[in-house]
Amino acid sequence: MMQKKPSLKLPREIRSLNKLIGNWSVTIRWSEETRKLVGGPKEVEAEARISLMKEGGFLHYQMGPSHWIIGGDESTPEFAVLYSDERAISRVYRMSFTHGVWKIWRDASEFHQRFEGYVRSNRRIDAYWDKSEDGKSWIRDFDMIFVRST
Repeated sequence: MMQKKPSLKLPREIRSLNKLIGNWSVTIRWSEETRKLVGGPKEVEAEARISLMKEGGFLHYQMGPSHWIIGGDESTPEFAVLYSDERAISRVYRMSFTHGVWKIWRDASEFHQRFEGYVRSNRRIDAYWDKSEDGKSWIRDFDMIFVRST
């Protein structure tokens, strides 16, 4: 007899993010402008994992050396996101996830960023990151395709 995988007990504040939890194969396609800055190939493959932290109450999203800690507050539908990576960069973002649309954004002096991801099925998310110096004129940074691997 096949055993059922135990379902995660997610805190109410992050329960809506259940569709994001899992392992993902990610294809990143740099815009021409970004590729000129970072060099290398136009397309990169990566692995991402989004999981409930042992302590509960937060999700951990890791892709390569980047770490995102996502948490909610019962008084608002928005989430807070803390980011860091191997460059010793740390940032604070806001996030929403409503009707299969995943948004992350940051309004910082001279470096605004926004992410939009569209859950196409239980196995695929199509997304992109944009950047802006003034928060008005946006430039595509890169596109992402997440395909669930487990």
